[in-house]
Amino acid sequence: MRTVQSGASLHDATVVLDDRVILRAVNLDVGPGLTLVRGPNGSGKTTLLRALAGLVPLARGDRKGSGDVLYIGHRPMLLRGLTARENLEFFVRFRGGDTRGIDGALRAWGVGEDMDRPVERLSAGERRRAALARVETEGVPLLLLDEPFADLDDAGSRRLRQTIARARDDGRSVVVATHAHPELDELAKTRLAIDDGVVDTAA
Repeated sequence: MRTVQSGASLHDATVVLDDRVILRAVNLDVGPGLTLVRGPNGSGKTTLLRALAGLVPLARGDRKGSGDVLYIGHRPMLLRGLTARENLEFFVRFRGGDTRGIDGALRAWGVGEDMDRPVERLSAGERRRAALARVETEGVPLLLLDEPFADLDDAGSRRLRQTIARARDDGRSVVVATHAHPELDELAKTRLAIDDGVVDTAA
């Protein structure tokens, strides 16, 4: 699958939440390929991704972006009253996409036998897998994945690494925030370090 190239940028972006500065004058351009963001807990990784997605207000600076964005945060962000299949159908239809690949994507992610169970009855790992299947079913050009390896077993982690590599090879812009997983370094075009809201290019 080839997608329209897209990305997002932040210029002098500062985010203040509850009177606390979370991001400080960030300048960042995200384009096709994999961008890794690493930093300790509380460093601003999540806020950086949310700023790229346009989900938090900027106290200063601006954001530019084109094309659809898929942000998957710490929580799977699925509708608990629906099944895994119904969730993915809802999101795909919302974007005006084709739902025919949903069953195959859920099976590939190991949720095939449970795709018709309500999300609230799935394990944490199954909910994470169902959420990550959206990367394949929605096909948006900009992916923002915040600690996506959380709750995944070894098989799920391998599947996620393969999915990230395929998305990169398809020309999609992928940003992964994580405090670990050095095996992603060889896939990355750009590596960033963030601490106390300040973003630097990683060595």
